[in-house]
Amino acid sequence: PLQDQALLSILGEETIRGLVANIQATTPDQPIIQYDCEAHLSGELRWVRFICRATWSPDEPPQCTGAIGKAVDIHEERKKLNHLEREAAHDALTGLLNHKYAKMQIKDMLKARTDCHFALAVLDLDRFKSVNDTYGHMFGDEVLVYSSGRLKHSVRGNDIVARIGGDEFLIFIEYQQNLEVIVDRIFSALICTYKNFPISVSMGVARTEVVGTDYETLFHAADQALYTVKRAGRGQFKFYDESMRQMFSAISPIDGDG
Repeated sequence: PLQDQALLSILGEETIRGLVANIQATTPDQPIIQYDCEAHLSGELRWVRFICRATWSPDEPPQCTGAIGKAVDIHEERKKLNHLEREAAHDALTGLLNHKYAKMQIKDMLKARTDCHFALAVLDLDRFKSVNDTYGHMFGDEVLVYSSGRLKHSVRGNDIVARIGGDEFLIFIEYQQNLEVIVDRIFSALICTYKNFPISVSMGVARTEVVGTDYETLFHAADQALYTVKRAGRGQFKFYDESMRQMFSAISPIDGDG
């Protein structure tokens, strides 16, 4: 197949090699494989599924001599699946990741990149309950969407941003130096006005070099720093340190998988 130019133009060399490798990995007792990939069909890239049965010689030991099968267009099915996966991973109102999927991504990064420095920040909008009570929940939702947009545009592409419940958000940042400058830039971007309504935030930040790389410990430390900010009058950010160890939680209604 790697000599077939027509096939190469449809699938590409890497995909063909993957398909061949799957066929060669079969056995006479388990000769059937299923292989999903993208293919260039009619001028567009579409998902297809190969269902193949490998053929084996009667020799001892047996040799894989080829395969027979079919390719099925599964593009619409794959689009629906991708859409469902995205809906499951994202908050419906703001489009940000939800806490469950952000937690999964952060844990993976902490495990894979043990030599890097990370910071986790939790924040909420100051006195947000009064927004809903005074202006109504529809306006409250507008404020959340607006603040989420500013938050997304204030971080870098590889940072993780999530809505973790109500008016509470999470940011996960990799940094090398000048973390305070990065956090101050994000914090300042969120201090703004929406339709003559002043938006203020409180933020707590925990660093892996201070509390380690366990996700729950990192989150709890950032939460305690946020509680410290609230006790100090809101509208600022603080980094976690050992003096905050006995502080209460500012986001106690949110469990680890929320």
